[in-house]
Amino acid sequence: MTVMTSFQVLYAGKGKLRIASEPTGAYIYVDGKKKTMTGEGFTSILLEEGEYTIKLVKPIDEKNEYTDSKKIFVGEDTSIKIHFELIQKYTNKIISELRKRWKRNNETVIDEKLGLMWEDNYSSKSMKKTWNDAKKYCKKLSSNGFKDWRMPTYTELLSIVDYGNYNPSLIPVFKYVNTANNYWSSSIVKGHNEYVWCIDFEAGNSYHIKKTKYNSVRCVRSIAN
Repeated sequence: MTVMTSFQVLYAGKGKLRIASEPTGAYIYVDGKKKTMTGEGFTSILLEEGEYTIKLVKPIDEKNEYTDSKKIFVGEDTSIKIHFELIQKYTNKIISELRKRWKRNNETVIDEKLGLMWEDNYSSKSMKKTWNDAKKYCKKLSSNGFKDWRMPTYTELLSIVDYGNYNPSLIPVFKYVNTANNYWSSSIVKGHNEYVWCIDFEAGNSYHIKKTKYNSVRCVRSIAN
């Protein structure tokens, strides 16, 4: 689930944009061009009459930002009030990096950095099994022309968690996930052979759970880099 910050309120009319921002420090873009940053009180921008795309961007860190955009018409007799709901999203740089690393291929997702192919279909969301049955399912799985599937290790499963998002906390290229359930890994808890490490993709939390419980499973296979 994306995280929203405060409303940004914009007034358009008489050739002028007046933007009230709380908190301050949001960049204002007009038709893709950065114009200024919101400060205390109102920030004004003079424009010719016409239609514009206004985008507000509030940086969070190097990976994330709050952003929203709308089309507006500015004219001599225009007087409107528009609410911007800034929603947490990846920066364009991170989106570009993710697109280079993660690729969809039919009902799978390929991690080109780690050399892994992940199952991503309706079964990844709907199916629940005990740990032993989940291991058997992956071993017998024939999908996308491959038969060498297995249950992922805890480290591999952790690599698809996206802590920049919530519900799901999952790399966005994946389409199928059950956030109400944990996902099995093949990693047994040291000193406790009846427990296995699991991850929930609602918030990306880790748990050790008995093998006899019913959890979701997402199979993986290794590919050549």
